[in-house]
Amino acid sequence: MNKLRLIHCGVGGFGHSWLKEVSSQSPDFEIAAIVDISKENLDKAGADAGIPADRRFPDLEAAIAAVKADAVLSVTPPPVHVQHARLAFARGLHLMTEKPLADTIGHAREMLRLAGESKRQLLISQNYRYRPFLHLARKLIFERVLGNFGHGHIDFYIPADFTGTFREKMEFPLLVDMAIHHLDLIRFVTGRNIVKVTALGFRPDWSWYAHQPGLKMLLELEDGAAFSYSGDWSAKGRPTTWNGSWRLQCAEGSIHLENDEVEIDRCEKWAQNPTAEKIKPPPLEFTERAATLHQFAESIRTGQPCEINGESNLWSFGAVMAGVESARSGVPVDVRKLIG
Repeated sequence: MNKLRLIHCGVGGFGHSWLKEVSSQSPDFEIAAIVDISKENLDKAGADAGIPADRRFPDLEAAIAAVKADAVLSVTPPPVHVQHARLAFARGLHLMTEKPLADTIGHAREMLRLAGESKRQLLISQNYRYRPFLHLARKLIFERVLGNFGHGHIDFYIPADFTGTFREKMEFPLLVDMAIHHLDLIRFVTGRNIVKVTALGFRPDWSWYAHQPGLKMLLELEDGAAFSYSGDWSAKGRPTTWNGSWRLQCAEGSIHLENDEVEIDRCEKWAQNPTAEKIKPPPLEFTERAATLHQFAESIRTGQPCEINGESNLWSFGAVMAGVESARSGVPVDVRKLIG
């Protein structure tokens, strides 16, 4: 099958990793051009990935004008995503962005509208979905191995130092830049959308962030199930993994995701005769970012949206934005009203 032609935007930092480890190695895409506002980033990434100088551009508009392409990958800060959507969809190109979808609900809606009008695919790279043990957790919930799911909780504690990057000065860095993964995973694992969010952001006195890297959230899922979240991106001491530590409470026991392993525990009332069993997940054909890029290619080839399409992801992004609104106002926010 012929490879699709991809313009890769953003090749510094995480974007460099994307290019070197994922997009330039893809069985589905060839790199038509790379884009970055920094010539230093362009030169370094281009040299590492073997992209010649005449296919390195300072902006997406120049790249689109100079090369033939089928799609755009935007590994850029959230405010840039809507700009890239306007350019890509106007020229009939498909678009996949890094998470989050956008910087505002208004821009997210605009991106969805433009994708629909142009009849092109819009995907969000929610790569955490493509980790084998999370697929296993979803399977256990959907197959009701421990009966009906009732409620859940995630802990996330990592002392992440983003000094000198845009995350250092974000108002809610954990909520907007990281918790989007976990909120999307709650939807993926449980099969339920988040419909209401109550959030409290805070800044510990030792934090190196300009604003609030700490977060407590109470989430209501669409069937009334409760889910809670506790995290701090400046938490020193014992860390969790990037996936967090999960407890999924079911009618006949609990499912635990600890250190990226899955364990199911059963016990009777008063914790009598407890049993615990670790389960090894089956492998996936594609994992992580390679999986999202493959999904992107399949969506383009078939014309069918996949599970990480923009319409679906609006529920994950909407939950984050509801969290921001709740953290500012101190009251619960209905995601359904926010995303319309």
